Amino acid sequence: MRVLNASRPFLILSAIGTLGSLLSACNSTQTADPGVQVAQGVPSIPSTIPADSLVGRWGVAAYHRDSDRARTESEARRQCNNPYTIKRGSNGGVMMHLADESEIRELVLKGSPSGVTYLGLAGPAAIASDREIVTVNDNSFTVKWVSPDNSTRYGTMVYVRCS
Repeated sequence: MRVLNASRPFLILSAIGTLGSLLSACNSTQTADPGVQVAQGVPSIPSTIPADSLVGRWGVAAYHRDSDRARTESEARRQCNNPYTIKRGSNGGVMMHLADESEIRELVLKGSPSGVTYLGLAGPAAIASDREIVTVNDNSFTVKWVSPDNSTRYGTMVYVRCS
């Protein structure tokens, strides 16, 4: 009997571990690759903003509060001593960085049924890796990230054309 009583805690812990594994498997909702972002968004339509309007050398700065916008535009102008260069892509887009990526990729301008224009990878508009174009003119454009995480980290970005 002593041998049976000594093994009882082991049996109980083993049963609890097995039950926990079974329950966690039932609740699992993993995709085939958890690192792959599922593209949801909305169907994209042709943009009213031509990609060539973003090609050039830009001073870049960012803000988190709207009250900082004017100061941020001035800071972006000062960044023209080390400009961010946007080139044409081979498929009609522009070559830029995505959040947290060191390599440039071709991004496209995507219109949406609501009239908002997005900048991001080809496909649906308003997905997490996209940026919404808030304003655009010949000398500047402003974007904000669709992803709340990217928006919190990077803020609203102002690009001012360098002469």
